[in-house]
Amino acid sequence: MNLKTVSAVSLLLVLVAHLPAANAVCFYPGTARSGYNIPLKTEVRTAEAIVIGRVLSEQQLQEDADDPDGVTASNVTIEVLKKLKGTLSGVIVVRNENTSSRYPMSIGEEHILFVSRTKRGTWIDSCGNSEVMPDGEQVVKEVRTQLRALN
Repeated sequence: MNLKTVSAVSLLLVLVAHLPAANAVCFYPGTARSGYNIPLKTEVRTAEAIVIGRVLSEQQLQEDADDPDGVTASNVTIEVLKKLKGTLSGVIVVRNENTSSRYPMSIGEEHILFVSRTKRGTWIDSCGNSEVMPDGEQVVKEVRTQLRALN
């Protein structure tokens, strides 16, 4: 490689290292167009539970025997601080896949979480309206308004 190529590659590596983490690719239903977010009204209606919770811990899972060093998912333990919808209380564990579809959470953070359950476990849809607090305060207000309208 010549000096010009090495410089260009070095610059590219520096730029890539400073990019923010990528979010999930969320496709509009029935299309290949990305940028979809679940409408709040839909998620309020379909979520099994909506809670405000604090992340207590994260346990990385290595479930693929062919990749003993790879993390396939994490179990994230969350203390339920407030229930907005549903019957969850106390402490819950959500499965967070180690893919671009994971909902990002860090230990100690508080989030408003729209909780779903499937055969694979309890999870948070990264294409939904879950959000770290206090940025999620407006979402909490809108959820409370919508829940009142449903009752």
